[in-house]
Amino acid sequence: MKKFIISLIILLFAVNSFSQSDMPELLVNGGKSYKYVPNFSSGLNLGCYVVQRDIPVSFRFVSNSTEPMNLYSFSTSGVFQKELITTAVQQGGVLTFTGGKKDCGYVIEQDGVSYNFWVSGYIQTTNLEIDYSYTNMCNSARLTGDGITIPYYNIYGAMEAFPRNVKYNTWVWNDEDETLETSVEVSQENIKPSIDDKLVIDSPYEKTYITLVDDIPTYWGETVKEITTTEEFVPQAIFLKGVVTQLEREAENEIEVDTEDGSYGGSAPVNMVFEAYVNEDNYFCWQFFKSDKGPDDEDPVVYATYLDQTLNYTFKEAGTVYVRLHAENATCREKITYTISVSESFIDVPNAFSPGTSPGINDEWRVAYKSIVEFKCSIFDRWGIKMYSFEDPSAGWDGNYKGKLVPPGVYFYVIQAKGSDGQEYELKGHINILRAK
Repeated sequence: MKKFIISLIILLFAVNSFSQSDMPELLVNGGKSYKYVPNFSSGLNLGCYVVQRDIPVSFRFVSNSTEPMNLYSFSTSGVFQKELITTAVQQGGVLTFTGGKKDCGYVIEQDGVSYNFWVSGYIQTTNLEIDYSYTNMCNSARLTGDGITIPYYNIYGAMEAFPRNVKYNTWVWNDEDETLETSVEVSQENIKPSIDDKLVIDSPYEKTYITLVDDIPTYWGETVKEITTTEEFVPQAIFLKGVVTQLEREAENEIEVDTEDGSYGGSAPVNMVFEAYVNEDNYFCWQFFKSDKGPDDEDPVVYATYLDQTLNYTFKEAGTVYVRLHAENATCREKITYTISVSESFIDVPNAFSPGTSPGINDEWRVAYKSIVEFKCSIFDRWGIKMYSFEDPSAGWDGNYKGKLVPPGVYFYVIQAKGSDGQEYELKGHINILRAK
């Protein structure tokens, strides 16, 4: 076993001991062949080719060296059982060969370096069916059919398959415009089939026919061959997208509260709009919960559930609330969780301002605040006459009474307020109006 592993390492080093710029040129069947470049670990450093099944294999290999070349073929057992081919013709740095077999590999050795490739005969897909026995339909779909798999073997004798392309209709989310597009035809390319004619693709999110698009025949001048499922695919996968918008306020006297990346909230009241996009007839809801485990709590205690596609909600209580968009059907479940953190309350009351003195500068009396959910303020002169009252903490008094600026002097305020944290404020104090006589 140890000797075998060492041999593999030496072989892999020999196969890949040259740079891409040193790669010789190989032309299979006069260029009328489909070429696929497999993974580095396959050892097929000259690629894999698909040719017409009724046409013998021929190729032209052009090297940068004129040193002698040896040509070998190998079967599904790998290069360790390669067989020498004596009918190839070398002229300088060019090796030509005609009349070769398909469904086998070839090795060209020169200067201690092995150049390896595989040639497969074309197989046409003759039918395409949806495999509903597939157990991972929450993420993907599986197709079956005759001729999906065109096999090739790497240099170690492991079977692999040429990639396939499919197209179908599905839902697509446009991140730039934040819009949903339905019945969009998409192409999924370079999908590797399994060795038993099965092809796993990303699941469509709507009922759709699925088409295998086979452009391999175009490499020898034929048309693209398409084969479509005989029935529409019925998805079980859930398309789930939430759009969350926090309605911003532009009050200069409201203290800004920073939130963590990816979360919402700040100073209450926090006004939010939640929009849900869910495919088919899948059940969905908005779940509200609090949890010491955070947004990833798998079994939270939900205190409110809403079934609205568009939900307008105002958060007035301090603390962290998690809003989970949950969707499910008989087979699959999906969820997206959002964090809303509401700050504790605060009020700071100024004791002076100077209306009518320097326009635009300190000419309005306002409180500084955050997370005030109830508010009422009344302002009186020294004789108890009410000068002004308001119930919006973002508002203020401009020093006017009945359309005229009041005289400078001392005035008094009474504030009754309630914060997001339940704190009640009963504030009284004086306001000095400053103005040059």
